[in-house]
Amino acid sequence: MVKHIVFFKLEKYNSLNGKKLQVKRLDEIFSPLGHILPFIVDFKTGINYNEASHAWDFAIDSVFRNKSDLEKYMVSEEHLNAVKTASAIEKTKAVIDYEF
Repeated sequence: MVKHIVFFKLEKYNSLNGKKLQVKRLDEIFSPLGHILPFIVDFKTGINYNEASHAWDFAIDSVFRNKSDLEKYMVSEEHLNAVKTASAIEKTKAVIDYEF
């Protein structure tokens, strides 16, 4: 099994409400992927409530059977479209992939 975790931290927003709207938009963009791609074992998204300066704002936590399935996900039309749509939101991204 392979775990794929992605964290996003928003870079620019006009207000706290603006930040919340952008994070909600990330959730709307990415959360459907877990329901439409058959090679995903588990897929969760989460919006952070911790207001610490070192906290990230949004997370994707997913599981795949193997590295090959993760690679299929990464190049799938659905994922690439989500990434393209989310590119309008200025953010920093951190990723970890590991086998378990």
